[in-house]
Order: sequence, then C-alpha cells, then structure tokens
Amino acid sequence: MLEELLQAIPIEAGTTQSGLELHSGIARLYPRVYGNLVREAGRESDVGIIIVHPMSNFHGHHLLQPIASSGVPILGLNTRYAGNDAVVILENCLLDIDAAIRWMRERHGWKTIVLCGFSGGGPLVSMYQRQAEAPTIKATPAGDPPDLTTRALAPADALLLIAGSPSRSQLFEEYIDPSVIDESDPDRIDPEFDLYADGRTAPFDRGWVAEYRLRQKARVRKIEDWVVAELERLKGIGIRDRAFVVHRTVADPRFLDLTIDPDDRAVGTIWGDPRVANQAPGPMGRYSTLRSWLSTWSPTYSNGDALKNLPHVSVPIGIMPMTADQGTMMVHARAIRDAAPEPLRDFFPLVGLTHYFHGQPHGFTMAVDAIRGWMERWDLAPRR
Repeated sequence: MLEELLQAIPIEAGTTQSGLELHSGIARLYPRVYGNLVREAGRESDVGIIIVHPMSNFHGHHLLQPIASSGVPILGLNTRYAGNDAVVILENCLLDIDAAIRWMRERHGWKTIVLCGFSGGGPLVSMYQRQAEAPTIKATPAGDPPDLTTRALAPADALLLIAGSPSRSQLFEEYIDPSVIDESDPDRIDPEFDLYADGRTAPFDRGWVAEYRLRQKARVRKIEDWVVAELERLKGIGIRDRAFVVHRTVADPRFLDLTIDPDDRAVGTIWGDPRVANQAPGPMGRYSTLRSWLSTWSPTYSNGDALKNLPHVSVPIGIMPMTADQGTMMVHARAIRDAAPEPLRDFFPLVGLTHYFHGQPHGFTMAVDAIRGWMERWDLAPRR
C-alpha cells in the first residue's frame, strides 16, 4: 500500500518577492515549494528520487506511483513557478531543488538522492548538479541574484534524465515558426516558409529545410536582441521587467516529416495536431517576461543547457529516452548521451514509448524495471 505525504519546504524568496514575479501574496510572502512524497506506507528508506521540472506540476506525475511501488520512495517536486511558465528563472529553481534535497536528507533521512529531470527537467537537473559541484553562475542572465558561487548547493548522488531535452532554449529554436514577419501580428507571414501551407507535403526538400532552420535562428536572434534592448530601455525609465507574447512556436518540420532525424515517432507533437498547437495559447514559450526569456529561452544567455553542463558532472547519469517521443526526440537523446562523461553514463532507450506513455500501460513496467536496474548497477537502490 502506498501513502502520499505533502511536503511544504521553506525556500528563499529572492527576486520572487522583490521583483513581483508572482501575483500571489502567499507565494511571495510565505515562500515555500511543495512536493508529493510517495512511498510504501510506513516504510522508511535512506534512498530516494526527487523528480522535478521548471514549471510543470509534478505532484501527479505519472511515474510517482509505479516507482514507489517498486520500493523506491519518490518526491514529485514543484518549483516556485509551478503552472506559470511565463516567469521562470532557472537560477531560482536551483535554490528550490537545494532546499528540497536538504529537506529530504534532514527530515526523512535520505542519505542517497537521485535527482531526476523529466522532459524540460533534464537540463534543469544537469544545470543544478554542475552548480552544486563547481559553481560558476554569479547572477541570472539579466544580472539578478542569486550568486551561486557564494553558496554551497547540496549535490545529488546521481542524475536520471527521463525523456530529457538538451535545453528548453534549443527546443524553442527548433520549434519556432520562421514564417512570422511581424512579432506584433501573427497573421503576417511569409507563405514560402509556412510549414502548414496548403499543398506542402513531406518529405520536404532538404535545401528548403536548411533555409527554414536558418530563418528559425534569425527569428530567435531578433527576439533576443529586442529583449536585451528592451530591458535596457525600461531600466532607463525605472521599470524592472515586462511581459510579452511570442506567437507561433510549434512548427518543427520533424513534426510532419518523419524522414528528418528518423526514429519511432508518429506524425504530430506531444500537444496533438501541430497546426492547432502552433496557433494555440498553451504551448511552451508563448508567454514570457524579458528576464525569464533570457534565463529560459535564449540560446545565447540561458544557463540551462545540458550539453554544456553534463561534461562537468561527476556522478552517475542515467539517460532514458523514449524512441517514439514526439517532443524530445532520439536525436536529442543521443546528443545528451554524447555530452555526458562516458564512464558515468548509462543510456537505455525505451523502445516504442511516447513522451507520457499515454495509452501504453506496459510502459510503466518497462520504465520502472529500467530505472531500478540502473540504480542497482550503481548501488543506488534501496534493499527490497
């Protein structure tokens, strides 16, 4: 029998309070992060997993119960930005993870902690472990605290990257729609580079794809330059930050053309029909503040790049991609594998599974067996 225990973990407010990033007075004035600890009822353990993402609510993550049922307690951790992607500052998320690791060690006796990042949590935990082992970050990309070189973040004992992306900024650049001509008017587009134009069929001409990729990069750089300039302009009139919208951010040619970076995925995205998702208000990167954009989505300024951070990690790294994932694809998984130190990495793709295992009940057994096997190989698993 499993039990679920809410954990209310005090954190530093930081700029969440002074910068009014969150409208909630409770979140700003009584700063805590919350976790759902799932474990076998009444069974203590000195080993556990913390699973996290920069903004997704992981209290109900689909792997909590399956992993806990295998005898491994797991904390589904929410950062201070749970459900609010628009204001995420990755550097503040590291403070939240540090607080959770210390809490589980001090309150629950966990001596060995596997820090797990799912999807966009993969680059986050990679960033965390590097800064815990040898900190380099003195400020956020916008120049705000925290200075992580003056702190001592509690390192994890191992990293587990499940369906992890190299970075949210890389995905943003690969997904963004390059047909947009005017950032203030999403209906003004260049039909030549509209992925979803009537009559456009896969497989796509590789010359067209190459030009498409260059235009994606150009659009992101244009936004990036505007963000930097806008922050400077606002600073001159006494305004700290401002929110804005980036339209059309779901237009990777791989969503329609399975011959580009082939794997086991089907046509579409993790949000369903890519044509609908591209125009919808919910997909990643749609809403942001200037400071958050630099921290999370900027290829130039963001610190959240697993490909740059993993080479500096000195603990075991388990990498578990899904071969039919429509979001973080196998080409991403192989790049993460190649960035991790070879003696410390284990790469175990789950064949045929999608990002969330939706409609694939057998996937849970596959995942738990793979995770448990990896933990046992590194003497990380609790004794049954």
